Amino acid sequence: MLENDTIATDSNDWANGQHVIYNETEIRETHIILNGKDRPANPYHEDNFKLTGHRCIGGCVEEVDFGVELEDGFRYWSNDDDWGEDGPPVEGGDVHIEPAWNMIYDLDGESPVYQLVRVNGRLTFATDKDLSFNAKHIFVRGGELILGTEEEPLTNQVTITLHGEKNAETIVYDNAVEAGNKLIAVTGKFKAYGAPRTGKFTRLVEPALKGDTTFTVETGLDWVEGDRLALLPTSYQWDAWDEIFVVSYDSDTGIVEADHALEYYHFGQAESTGDLYNGLDIRGEVILLTRNVKIQGEDIESWGG
Repeated sequence: MLENDTIATDSNDWANGQHVIYNETEIRETHIILNGKDRPANPYHEDNFKLTGHRCIGGCVEEVDFGVELEDGFRYWSNDDDWGEDGPPVEGGDVHIEPAWNMIYDLDGESPVYQLVRVNGRLTFATDKDLSFNAKHIFVRGGELILGTEEEPLTNQVTITLHGEKNAETIVYDNAVEAGNKLIAVTGKFKAYGAPRTGKFTRLVEPALKGDTTFTVETGLDWVEGDRLALLPTSYQWDAWDEIFVVSYDSDTGIVEADHALEYYHFGQAESTGDLYNGLDIRGEVILLTRNVKIQGEDIESWGG
């Protein structure tokens, strides 16, 4: 390696692997000479060259003391005074839930789209209102992101939307680990508990025909108007599935009225086919897609989720 901005002018003095780094430029550049000097005479000999870039010297993320105890009181996202000297988060800003903080997210309406939310303390979501949280990256590093508990699941509507374009800037988590946006990275703890539903999965008890606006499933489910359902394929055509919204569901008869006609046929019958197919029930599966706690990707550049 030569000094900055210096390189031998006579090519006879060049050697394999010789390089020079220009550190004073706005964008640091590395120029490497590969001239084949000193390689074996065998024309079939192959040389391999590997160039590995490292973004960070040492760690890519700041040092954080995780040994501090969580504070007894609560901080509220909506309270400007609970954010210390930096003030409350803004559109496109980096948000840091510090190790000792016990923060409750309680903003009304849509939040700004935050660039990066780092959770090194505890972040929980309020239970008394519908919430909508927007970010490009969420990094639950040494802290906790808690949405309800097993004993007290969330019953309000909570939506976390992850934003970003395909070619947007990545975040470096360590020298060898980086990732794009629309991401929740967890090295701490992340728990989410939504309202329990009785009808997450059922089967068709009668065939559902192409063009039908009603079909029949099991009785006694808790489906309501507006629930979103998927009828999975029962043919060799892998994409022959239907997605509908419930107009009505009769808990006594199992009849579902859909918001539009089905595009495909789906097999169903009253009894399981397990006795005929070595225990395999091939009746059409119907899946409840509606959840009150939802994590989704922004639909942009045909890149949603």
